[in-house]
Amino acid sequence: MEALLTSKEAAALLKVHPKVLERWAKAGEIPALKVGKFWRYRASDLEAWVDSQVDSER
Repeated sequence: MEALLTSKEAAALLKVHPKVLERWAKAGEIPALKVGKFWRYRASDLEAWVDSQVDSER
């Protein structure tokens, strides 16, 4: 099972502020899981999301 990243870890990976990442998660713009009151992210989901964003800009 793949480890889940915190908002801080995922934000560092994407080079955005954690609050921006949480806003995207809340809006459903980025793949995320709500665990209790915290957002969590799978690195593989984020990588796929980035790839899809790059492909859609072409």
